Amino acid sequence: MKRFRIIGLMSGTSLDGLDIADVEFFQSKNESWSFKLVHSETVDYTAEFKEKLRKAPFLSGEELGILSVELGRYYGQEVLSFLEKYGIDKAIISAVASHGQTIFHQPDKGFTLQIGNGPELSAITGLKSVVDFRTQDVALGGNGAPLVPVADDYLFSNLADSFLNIGGFANVSFKKRDWLSFDICPANIVLNEIMQHFNQPFDLNGDKGRSAEVNKDLLEELDALDYYSQDGPKSLGWEWVENEVLPTLKKEDDELTKLGTFYSHIAYQIARSLEKNNLKSVFVTGGGAKNSFLIELIKQQFKGEVIIPEKDIIDSKEAIAFAFLGVLRLNNVINVYASVTGARKNSCSGVVFTP
Repeated sequence: MKRFRIIGLMSGTSLDGLDIADVEFFQSKNESWSFKLVHSETVDYTAEFKEKLRKAPFLSGEELGILSVELGRYYGQEVLSFLEKYGIDKAIISAVASHGQTIFHQPDKGFTLQIGNGPELSAITGLKSVVDFRTQDVALGGNGAPLVPVADDYLFSNLADSFLNIGGFANVSFKKRDWLSFDICPANIVLNEIMQHFNQPFDLNGDKGRSAEVNKDLLEELDALDYYSQDGPKSLGWEWVENEVLPTLKKEDDELTKLGTFYSHIAYQIARSLEKNNLKSVFVTGGGAKNSFLIELIKQQFKGEVIIPEKDIIDSKEAIAFAFLGVLRLNNVINVYASVTGARKNSCSGVVFTP
């Protein structure tokens, strides 16, 4: 049996912070994979750093390049702190696999950009880094997303019919003849934006949303957005939220009603997508899995089984997934499925830097 120890890093569009996962992967002689989550934690971004990342799409090319190096250095320093905290010997770590921070995602224009400079990450840690997992798929005509279904296939497929991650966006993956996956709708990226008006970074347990009313006319308008009538593969980015969702929400003046309406929108779109594809169970991870109000709304709408795993998996599944994409890349094994992204062919994606 082959063993690989990988540090996975994930920073999502909701800018909650940096998820770090220390994962040991096991490859058996029959090529099947399993894993053990050894250590994990989330490092919250400071308010200042979060604001810097939020403004990144509006920087000049030079400023964005500087920020990418700064973020790579930050990732490296956090990895070193993580290794020291848990007494992990660097010699047993095969690589650091980092998703980076998405700044632009416009596959229709042929590009996607995640910052967090890989050479800087390697230079700081003294470890191999695997970064830039999305651009090759976009170059092959794909959406560059979602990428987690490869991990669902190899590591989680015996647990449920489908796998739902509720982060900045809600996305689902499942297997019919081939693996399919797509972004369903915006989630925390919009909820958190609305919560800024209440001087809170997010809606803890959905307590604020639970007390909100729903504007049914606004809900119908959100549900009628063109994206929801498109077939997959498809993916979303901040640009779509900014151009389509936020202008629609502005038609409601009361921020609390906006919040309640968008909760209903998320739950409806998730249930609709699951039932449209005849799925009977769903395994839920991401920050939204800890939002008890949102989960209640989904259970009200979806007739199947909703499975909420233990907290470590909720918090770390995407970091585990990118660690796994990293180990596949190091072994030159396909780690992006064309059936999921819409690319012309499967690919082994990711750029490897050695210090």
